[in-house]
Amino acid sequence: MFMSTPIFNSRSIPTLAKIGLAGLLSIIFLPLLEIPSGAGLTVLPTNTLSLVLMIAQEVLVGVLIGFVTGLVFTTVSIAASMMSLQVGFRSANLFDPFINTPTSALEQFYTLLAIALFLNINGHHWFIQALARTFQVLPLGSFVLDQITIERLVMFTGEIFISATRIALPVMGTLLLTDLGLGLIARAVPQIQVFFLGLPVKIGLGLVTLAFTLVLTAPLIKQLFSEISSNILAIGVH
Repeated sequence: MFMSTPIFNSRSIPTLAKIGLAGLLSIIFLPLLEIPSGAGLTVLPTNTLSLVLMIAQEVLVGVLIGFVTGLVFTTVSIAASMMSLQVGFRSANLFDPFINTPTSALEQFYTLLAIALFLNINGHHWFIQALARTFQVLPLGSFVLDQITIERLVMFTGEIFISATRIALPVMGTLLLTDLGLGLIARAVPQIQVFFLGLPVKIGLGLVTLAFTLVLTAPLIKQLFSEISSNILAIGVH
């Protein structure tokens, strides 16, 4: 789970701290484990192959939990990438330690904004509570990656592009109108160097629009975070 969950999978967090937190959560969740039983007897793997398969099942559940949680951060990153491309920030990339890839300054800003909002609404508490519920909804060794689960994962993945477009739409709409205006100016007054004029104008209008629409963007990101718990519990539950 810690390999695929945003924030926790960052290289800026020491590996020893991740191992310690994983061990602490394992101890806390141990009383919640529901070991499958039959005929009044506890049923545990009786051979190495069965044990390996059960461990693989639980690892897969953890990876999927991290994947579903990370979709919100991916949504924000895609939205910021779309805006950066239109504004002109893609030419200056910085290394982002949270997602371990080079990103623009605007993408880093939105990543930090998403992390701040996630902590502000106690998203880490929701995440741990949802993780605890999975041990009750999905008892040990009961997870099956079937067609219904795959369809839900595909649906969750497809929704990130819709949400990313909603986040980036105000800035992209403003810049589209700006491009149309610059095109009309270039047509009416060919002597004006629209390319050199357009870059600072687009950056300025993009930043102004971004500042005015943050009050609308923040609640939308919070809404996406509030859906994480239900999405996690939807994994493997029919």
